[in-house]
Amino acid sequence: MAGGKEANSTAPSGLLAIFAHPDDESYGAGGVMALAAAAGNKVWVLCATNGDQGGRPGEMDVDHALDPEIRRAELACACEALGIAEPIFLGYRDSGMEGWGAPEGSLSLAPKAEVVERIVAVIRRLRPAVIVTFDPGGVYGHPDHTACSATATAAYEEAAAEPGGPIALYHQALPRSYIAAMRAGMEEERRRGGDDKPPSEDDLRQQEAFEKLARPDDEITTVVPIGSVLERKIAALACHDSQMRNRPWDDPEARAQMERMFGTETFVRVDPPLPVGEKEDRFAGLEWGGK
Repeated sequence: MAGGKEANSTAPSGLLAIFAHPDDESYGAGGVMALAAAAGNKVWVLCATNGDQGGRPGEMDVDHALDPEIRRAELACACEALGIAEPIFLGYRDSGMEGWGAPEGSLSLAPKAEVVERIVAVIRRLRPAVIVTFDPGGVYGHPDHTACSATATAAYEEAAAEPGGPIALYHQALPRSYIAAMRAGMEEERRRGGDDKPPSEDDLRQQEAFEKLARPDDEITTVVPIGSVLERKIAALACHDSQMRNRPWDDPEARAQMERMFGTETFVRVDPPLPVGEKEDRFAGLEWGGK
């Protein structure tokens, strides 16, 4: 667990990452979280769902049910790998991909006001200085991702208006220039894994959504190099074995590809906004050892 100021100190401190499913945190902001923790900041992950629709991939009529305890344990493993606090769960059910039909108790069916209230309660208890979540499109439009973005952003706005509330909000987003390289990387992973099946309907829909929802490069305000903690990020991703399908993370031939895919993380600083054209390479509102 990272050091730093206590959560009940007068000024807010530390980073709270709010994502929808176990593994979202490692993909989107694992490097930033590991860097922040290594610099002495307190870092937490709030996971909105238990990820129970994260089972067998494929078409809409496939049973995607997965034991939620598997994914909860995988997230705990990932948090340990990143060097951050144990995860916090809201406990909603995973809504599944668009078109699957969200089950009762899922995040996308929960009243927005209820979810916001619960997130605000966590923010008040932890008192982080910075919050990071998905951008409004949820990176590829997953119903839980978009619900998480909307509720976490609204919770930030409510908590930030209170004394001792958070002082900065970031949205994790992909720049359009990254999409072609990401698609090539995904195809290379499929090839290395011996998967010669054509992309499923869900795969194709997801690829289209990545391209449609990617942000123009000039809207990306924050590009964080994470090379110094890349091993931590890869270790965290490897913890999510139910989603990673036994990928060979230690394959030396795949190392260059991993560095291209995971060597930087990209965000939009929502509040306070950066002046037009200005960029940064680390989050505001955290301690970075005087750098």
